[in-house]
Amino acid sequence: MVSICAQILLALACTVQISTGPDLRRTPVVEVYQRAKDAVVSIYGQRVVTTRVWPDWPDPFGFGAPLTRQVRRRVLGSGMIIHHEGFIVTNAHVVEDASKVTVVLADGRELPAQVINASPEKDLAILKVDSPNDLPVVELGTSSDLMIGETVIAIGNPYGYANTVTSGVISALGRDIQVDEDRWLRGLIQTDAPINPGNSGGPLFNVLGQVIGINTAIRAQAENIGFAIPVDALISSLSQMLMPENLRRVRLGLVVGPASTGKAIVVQFVVKGSPADRQGIRPGDIIQKIDGNDLTSVVDFYVKLMHKQAGEPILVGYTRPSQQDLRVARLTMEPRPLPDGAALARSWFGMSVSELTSRLARKYGYDRAYPVIIITAVNSGSQADEIGLRPGDLIVRVNGNPVRDMNEFSLEMEKVAGQTVQFEVLRITESVFGLIQRRYIVEMKAGSQSEPL
Repeated sequence: MVSICAQILLALACTVQISTGPDLRRTPVVEVYQRAKDAVVSIYGQRVVTTRVWPDWPDPFGFGAPLTRQVRRRVLGSGMIIHHEGFIVTNAHVVEDASKVTVVLADGRELPAQVINASPEKDLAILKVDSPNDLPVVELGTSSDLMIGETVIAIGNPYGYANTVTSGVISALGRDIQVDEDRWLRGLIQTDAPINPGNSGGPLFNVLGQVIGINTAIRAQAENIGFAIPVDALISSLSQMLMPENLRRVRLGLVVGPASTGKAIVVQFVVKGSPADRQGIRPGDIIQKIDGNDLTSVVDFYVKLMHKQAGEPILVGYTRPSQQDLRVARLTMEPRPLPDGAALARSWFGMSVSELTSRLARKYGYDRAYPVIIITAVNSGSQADEIGLRPGDLIVRVNGNPVRDMNEFSLEMEKVAGQTVQFEVLRITESVFGLIQRRYIVEMKAGSQSEPL
């Protein structure tokens, strides 16, 4: 009898021990963290900042300009791996103007990162690291059905404390915030999950472990008010940020995105006359394979295209929505020629431009040739004439980007069709006091590249 009682008591003790173990304390927050933590990274960068030596005393020695110095500042943020080959999403402001970017994986490895593309107006950037093995990835969810009050989990690198997890709820949807004088971020998710400096670029998860936002900002002088970019905004931006035309001088003419249901990859747009158009691919087609390999996501589609060179065949397997048979289109990316920047400048602004050669330097009184663009003629009544440009003026930058030769100038002209363009102009004149340099900014409106040149 004693033996039987002892066995019963032992069994009860074991039951009690099991019932109070970790499994009963495993909340959705714990499960999301354990599932996703390896796909969240810390990001460190170096940024060179010019500061005044004496901020409140602009000209202590009468030099005519405030004394400045360059200071290296460390920036930190978070990111998430969206493709096993090492593609990472973060905020654009985390890597903006960074001279060096380092990604630290959850296992402690430090890898140099390359900025593949960035969209400052959307505060999104895509980085690439090289790893000998496949990396874990996050699962992208949707932000179309979010509920105010539902639980969310943030994982990131606040103040350099890597892989920190916090949780809260969605406080509001559709918030707009002003991030600087000229830029707003709109349609953001507001959350009370603690988000601090260093969380920027990290993921915001739902309780299923799906990314529903990218943490991007906190409200100054406020507690428990943070904001995240909805993941649907990220997904819609990925095509533009990763499509071959925006990364290389090639032309394919195919824009894809996720289907409204499931993980299918649907053709959203086909450029008329492009290689994709000539091979019969149409909007609405469902792309399933590249070179016989199944696709896992929109990112996977564009990553596979990155491995292709211009002229190399790309076998795209697709189906029509109303049909089941798999079709195969043989595509190739075509080299995209550099536009004629000089012709565009004449057509749009009424000015002739050239590199500052030795011959032009002698003609306009410069001591030698420099890597800069010079205006050689201005048409009467043109935009350039109306704002006061004249032959001999030097164009140093276009929209803030240096233009040292006609290739760089042409690349900038390619970007600005139909937009207002800023030119930084340097005018050097001779007076009785010597050479006088004047730098100033002018703005002109570019026409369409479809206009006759």
